[in-house]
Amino acid sequence: MPKKEVDEDKAFEQALKGKMGWKCSCALEVIDKKTSLHDVTCKKCGITFKTDRNTDTCFRCERGQ
Repeated sequence: MPKKEVDEDKAFEQALKGKMGWKCSCALEVIDKKTSLHDVTCKKCGITFKTDRNTDTCFRCERGQ
């Protein structure tokens, strides 16, 4: 990386920290969050979909269509 790009990256990081009130770069780390979605197969029509609810039927079958 050329020196100019490195200086711009550091300046951007410092500006970002200043705007968000962070004092150290450790606050910029990405936190991995596990998803609450799970695969469900509809008991009526057989399609597979992802949901975070505790259900056995898809949205269409729940509405009666």
